[in-house]
Amino acid sequence: MDAKRKRKWLWVAAVLPFVSAVAVQATGSKVRPISDAAPRDPLAFEQYLVNLGSPPPRAEYAGRFAFRNVGSTPLVIQKLEPSCGCLNPRLEKKEFAPGEQGEFYLRVRAANERPGPHEYTCKLIYDDGQTRETDVRFKITLPTERVEIRPRALAFYQYSDQATTREISITDFRAAPDDEPLKRLDIVEVTCTLPWVDVAIGEALLDDAGQRRLSVVVKIAEVPPGTHHGTVNVKTNIKEYAELRVPLQIDGPDSQRDVARRTPRLTAKPVSQEKPR
Repeated sequence: MDAKRKRKWLWVAAVLPFVSAVAVQATGSKVRPISDAAPRDPLAFEQYLVNLGSPPPRAEYAGRFAFRNVGSTPLVIQKLEPSCGCLNPRLEKKEFAPGEQGEFYLRVRAANERPGPHEYTCKLIYDDGQTRETDVRFKITLPTERVEIRPRALAFYQYSDQATTREISITDFRAAPDDEPLKRLDIVEVTCTLPWVDVAIGEALLDDAGQRRLSVVVKIAEVPPGTHHGTVNVKTNIKEYAELRVPLQIDGPDSQRDVARRTPRLTAKPVSQEKPR
């Protein structure tokens, strides 16, 4: 390429951006800011993932989720939908003005879950003039050296006066420290939030693997009509596992007819209508 042609192409390259800008101005086109193209979510969390990693053994772990209304209108949180009912998220306040903050916790009872990695989610459904959804996640690796309570929940279907008895077992999988003996796990007290449920400390045994297993005996007889929810609370002498909990669901008779079935009725003999001869 000769010098004259080379200078011509350099000149075209230099003036091309200017010509393009003039053309855009003439047509009235404007570049939209990125913030206008993608409006932000009005419910903003400090963190959408809480990862506790592999924490030391204890009875319960909690992930804290703090949020703020960063929108320009009030919003109402309509529902929290956890991936597991055991997470038990609670939010006392439901309506948040612009700029207002709130928080809730996802709680995991380690004694009621299997050891190893776990990942839980919780969906928030809220309304700020339109219905929206957002998700948060909670990750944790539960230790293998732990105290385990089984079953993780109890369900009774009690439609008669005949007593039903179930057992809760508590097994100690903790490892002894190198520098001190392991304090033996013992049950101090057991109670139930439903006053008509009898609970008592059962016998301590060694299972087939040589692990010490404690027990709690739960006994139910007459149940009021309907479905009832409660908790068996087990207090122990170990600080990290001071209180263990087992949720209860008890279905009693669901109608007056079922109540009548379990109540004996006295019936009179029919009077003979035959006239004496």
